[in-house]
Order: sequence, then structure tokens, then C-alpha cells
Amino acid sequence: MLKFIARHSTIFMPFCALIGFLFPQLSNAVLPFLPQVLFFLMFFTLLGIDQKALLKKISSLSVWFFAIFQAGIFCAFVTAIAYIFGARGDLLLAISALGATAPLFGSGAIVNAVGFDALLAMAKTISATLVMPLTLLVVLWVLGASGATLDFALYFQRLLIYIVAPMALAVVVRQVVPCDFFSKIYPKVGQFNVILLLSFPLGLVGGFRATFDKSPLQSLLLLLLACVLAFTFYFGAYFLYLKKGREIAIISALVCGGRNVLLTYTIAMPFLGAWFLPLIGALQLPMFSLPLLGKMMAKKIP
Repeated sequence: MLKFIARHSTIFMPFCALIGFLFPQLSNAVLPFLPQVLFFLMFFTLLGIDQKALLKKISSLSVWFFAIFQAGIFCAFVTAIAYIFGARGDLLLAISALGATAPLFGSGAIVNAVGFDALLAMAKTISATLVMPLTLLVVLWVLGASGATLDFALYFQRLLIYIVAPMALAVVVRQVVPCDFFSKIYPKVGQFNVILLLSFPLGLVGGFRATFDKSPLQSLLLLLLACVLAFTFYFGAYFLYLKKGREIAIISALVCGGRNVLLTYTIAMPFLGAWFLPLIGALQLPMFSLPLLGKMMAKKIP
């Protein structure tokens, strides 16, 4: 059963989002456990990566170009387009803040689920996460209320818990566990990691159901906007990197398409306006449908 779910995880991701929407009590019950799940998701993903190779990849200029593109250039692009189409006030702030948001910490696991190696995805995720506070702070200064700022102490605490600690623990485990035994057991660990990943679309979509119950039409319009944003992020990165090969293009698209909205909400919650929370709730279904799209596109690679 575990093997079947892992093999078809890209189908189960949007399915779990739908389940969370249909059963909001289940979604809300899962939500409080996501921080703990995220730690183990990061740890199991990083466990399968050579940490020296990861640090070397993070130090490359191409990875930092992606970080600036993902959290900076794309933010300016979607903000400008939204402004041209009439978005103002809190809605423009929500769109811009979403554009400045770093990739999902689970991007490596998503890329693994599609069938690619997680090394490049994790390098791009970590670098973009380090760039994110600068672009998000600019967004808050330009579009937010007077005195808007970020909780930098909480931000760096999140970096320590969800990036530094799992990396350090992965190094220790790989040093202690014999290579032959590790190679034998890690494929099973990788399958379990997919189950952890599925808890996120399930747990994050419950808030959108509350918005839908209050105003179905408004929620459907938000869902349409979220779909436009998710596919813009995805295909923007895909076509930018297509000249480097379809595999790198799909990996970059998956990383760019997934947004760590909980991190943004946690560190800037009082200043994000009234539309940010409903918009990130609407984003969950299209965002977790992107891995299925990525897998379908990956099958066409010769």
C-alpha cells in the first residue's frame, strides 16, 4: 500500500487538498501537526542528499540567480501585472507578498515524487529562502501599512529548525550508519516521506473552506486568481530554464510553483492585510496539482 501511494503521490496531492476542503474538520485537525511533520520531511529528504554536494551547489551563481528571480524579479512582475489589471490595496499586497514568498521546504520531496533528484531543488529552495526576507520587507514597506516589518528573530529560528538542524542530523546519520545498510533502507524511508508530504495539502486547505462557506462566489474568484498565479510561477520558471534542458526546467518550475506561504504568514502576519489568508487557502489546490503536471511533462523527456 505504501509503495502504491508513493508511486502515485502526485495524484494523491490534489486529491488530499480536495479531501481537506470537503472535510474541514479533518484538515483543521491535521494543521497543528504540520510544523513537526515538516521537520521530519526535511530531514528524510536531506538524508538522501550528500550534504557537501548540496553546499557546493548552493554556492553556485546559477542557484543564486534563481533565488533572485524566484523571490525578487517574479515578485515585481506579478505585482506590476496585478496593478495593471486593477488590483489595489490589500489584494495587491497579498499578490505581491505571495510573489516574494520562498519555495516550499518540501520542494525536494516533491521533485523526488516526480522522479528527479532532490539536490538541485533543495539548493534552490534554501537560497531563495535566504533571499526572501529582503524582497518581502520591500513589499511591506512599499505596499503595507506604516511601520510594517518582519519578525527576523522568528525567521532565523525557522531556518535553524527546518534547514540547519535537519542538515546537521542528516550528516550525523550518514556518518554513523554503514553505507551498505543505508543504501538498503533509504528507499523505504523515501516512500514514507511521501506520506508526510501528503499531509500538507490536506492540512492547509481547511481555511479556504471557511472562506467558501462565507462567500462561495468570492472564493471561486480567489481560486481562479490562485490558479493564474500558480501556473504563472510554474511556466515562467519552466520557459526561463528550458534552454538548459527539460529536466532542469521542470525542477525549476516545481520549485518556483510551490510557495512556503506558512513561513510568510508566520513572520509578517500583522501586516499582510485581509486578503492574504484567503488567497493562500485558495492556492493549495492548484499549487499541489503542479507536481502531477510536472510528472506528466517528465514522461515526455526522451
